[in-house]
Amino acid sequence: MRWGCSHASSLDECSVGRNGAMMADPRTESRVPIGQQVYLPCDERVGEPVVPAPNLPNPDGHFKSFAEIYSLFGLNELGQHNQAKGKFPVPQVISVKPKNWRTDKEFARQMLAGANPVCIKRVTEFPLTSELDRCMYGDQDSKITRDHIEKNMSGMTGEQAVKDGKLYAVDHHDFMMPFLKRINELPGEEEKGEISEGKTLPHPEDEQLGAVSTVYTPPDTGDEDIVAEWFTIWDLAKAHATVNDTCKNNFVYHWRNVNATMEPLAIATNRQLTVLHPIHKLLKPHFCKTLYINSTARQILFGSGDRRESGEIFRGIQEVIYLPSKYGLEMASQAYKNWIFTDLPLPKDLINRGLAKGDPKNPEKLELLIKDYPFAVDGLELWIAIKNWITDYCSIYYVDDGAVTSDSELEAWWKEVRHVGHGDHCEAPWWPKLDCVGNLEEICTTIWLGSAFHAAVGLRQYTHLGFVPNRPTIACRAMPEAGAEVTESDFLGSITPRKEALWVMTMTGLSMMTKGEVYLGQRPEWWTCDERAADALARFQSRLEAVVDNINRRNRDPGLRNRAGAVELPYTLLTQTTVPGPVGGGIPNSITN
Repeated sequence: MRWGCSHASSLDECSVGRNGAMMADPRTESRVPIGQQVYLPCDERVGEPVVPAPNLPNPDGHFKSFAEIYSLFGLNELGQHNQAKGKFPVPQVISVKPKNWRTDKEFARQMLAGANPVCIKRVTEFPLTSELDRCMYGDQDSKITRDHIEKNMSGMTGEQAVKDGKLYAVDHHDFMMPFLKRINELPGEEEKGEISEGKTLPHPEDEQLGAVSTVYTPPDTGDEDIVAEWFTIWDLAKAHATVNDTCKNNFVYHWRNVNATMEPLAIATNRQLTVLHPIHKLLKPHFCKTLYINSTARQILFGSGDRRESGEIFRGIQEVIYLPSKYGLEMASQAYKNWIFTDLPLPKDLINRGLAKGDPKNPEKLELLIKDYPFAVDGLELWIAIKNWITDYCSIYYVDDGAVTSDSELEAWWKEVRHVGHGDHCEAPWWPKLDCVGNLEEICTTIWLGSAFHAAVGLRQYTHLGFVPNRPTIACRAMPEAGAEVTESDFLGSITPRKEALWVMTMTGLSMMTKGEVYLGQRPEWWTCDERAADALARFQSRLEAVVDNINRRNRDPGLRNRAGAVELPYTLLTQTTVPGPVGGGIPNSITN
């Protein structure tokens, strides 16, 4: 397995020179001083103008032992509950079986039901190859051979596994590799004392010479022989892989595919559709707080070495606690070049990743290749419920295609989304034309991103990231040679240090449900006076209740081992509602944190 509020585009915040360096671009947005407020319409402003950063201690170095981490949650040295009160709530990933997060089965399960369940892909060609330009980066193809994987495949050959759809990979190599040299050169003079060094391993002499490739494989002992104080180089390899996965989830699948994708839709809806327009009434609840959250994110999360009037360098929180540091948003911008609006719907995404077969327009009949894939199974049911709601609603006001093409407000709305919100992609051939009811329904079903998809990849991250060894965000040392001995201290010294870990725990702990949250399917009684629309909403609410019942039933099924896994953590991220606190469920209507 290989691992590797200006109305400009939300992702086009920097231009990149031929050598990869950041360049100033007057066409892109600039940040206002940290003490000033970002302009937002009155009905979009929530809370204080600027959200203050959490006030945390500034401890140096790395955790010395797992007992030190456990003590933060009021647990004893074995990770078990005692009478002590911790500074943080116990992350669910260690709340029942505190050591089972280390098993290979749990490591793999979290790629299907963890904090980032949307990167796993079916392997269709083996060995894996790189799409990076060989003139710039040399040979970046995977050096994993059949001998490396077949010993763990119960007698199945690599060829047979590929043919039968039994081989899958999470591969972040091409996403990370172009940035590794610059990441390894951090921290620079302006960042010293603010970020910890991150270490990965491109070629030490020249990027054009290719990658330094070392293949690490599991030890022969297996999951049953895990000892609390005993570590192997395989544990370190999994930690490095997880760092890559955590970073791509944060900057691409969360920021790019959710916050930045929903923002142009929200702005165009406010500017081009009157409040009485039926599509405005449909979409508005799914944009609540989004512009506020995004403007706040640009103020305190993505600082990227922003020099303030006082002369101080302000570094955004996520530029400090994730491996890419000040290159995180640039990596998201690079990934935006491959962003395709019509690939965002869940059925199309599953098909593109080789996880499903069938017609994306007929999601009820999609065949999942991994039957016990909690995110996909629950997500498809939710997608279908959302799509049916959109179809029911749109059919009330658009009885035929002519009703769509004659709607001048809709035409202006969609033109702004394409040509202003996504100006760099406006001429792409994949944009759906707003010339029929079916395409209007597909476009409006994008509310999936700001609700259910956001719940799966962005909310309740504390469940998994709150215990930093399970989902580290920084790799601080290069991987040792294969076969090297690894101690508990070596492991902890190679991942997210104390200070950054406390920031991760605090930030992910804040991303939970709050009192008064409005969940998917909930709206005030006065949202419409049209009984037909109210009836359609009631049908949607009934469908959502059925989805929750099905999720609970699946979670009780002992034959579905990926529903809870070795850590005994039921997959509830896509249940409709929850209660306030750091729990693993609930789908807000919009991006509210």
